[in-house]
Amino acid sequence: MGALDVRGGQGSLATHCVHAAVFAVRIAAGMSLPRTEQAKVALAALVHDVGMVRFPPDFAQVERSFTAREREELKRHPDESYKILSTLGPAYTWLADVAHQEHERDDGSGYPRGLSGDQIVEMARIVALADIYESLTHPRAHRKEAIPFDAVRQILATERRGFSERVLKGLITGLSLFPVGSLVRLNTREVARVVGSNPAFPLRPVVEVLFDAAGERVTGRRIDLAKSSLQYIADSVTVHEML
Repeated sequence: MGALDVRGGQGSLATHCVHAAVFAVRIAAGMSLPRTEQAKVALAALVHDVGMVRFPPDFAQVERSFTAREREELKRHPDESYKILSTLGPAYTWLADVAHQEHERDDGSGYPRGLSGDQIVEMARIVALADIYESLTHPRAHRKEAIPFDAVRQILATERRGFSERVLKGLITGLSLFPVGSLVRLNTREVARVVGSNPAFPLRPVVEVLFDAAGERVTGRRIDLAKSSLQYIADSVTVHEML
């Protein structure tokens, strides 16, 4: 089983792929893709890194640090994934293509072939975005995990040129940026807890204000941000900040 051994725990490549598959389906659903396409996206995300079996087992520990030379070596893994999945036959050519293109970017900055724009199949874009989101929201050797809102904000700040607007909107729509129970800070400097979602307006959930701008405790005040044009979420808040 080697590189894909699920017994590797939370830092294993297999666990990473399972997480990425869940996120990829959510993005696909946010794009309103049919269930049949969502199922194909899930399969593609699960096996997109299968080429890692051709590398030393410790390369599959996603939390470890890599040298510059190792990172360059790892750029071969889409080619290896393509070779392995191509052996499944013509019916799975699409699966091999997704794995081969998952690290390509719309602006041509990706690898291994520097494809751009319509040269990249949309399913590869979805898996790629799910892959990035999964990495950001789970710990790595050089950083802590980001909460969903911060992860999406980072993606929108650094990856806009690499992905189509359609896929980025699927990310925002399909994933819960502000899960029920999460803490946020409004533009009015009030601190609130998310108590409900607005699927049509994922950045504007229903919140319950906990503290006013002066830090004084507030009770019984709810705001549906989808109906309040003057108030919006400015930042996320961690429980640690509240202590």
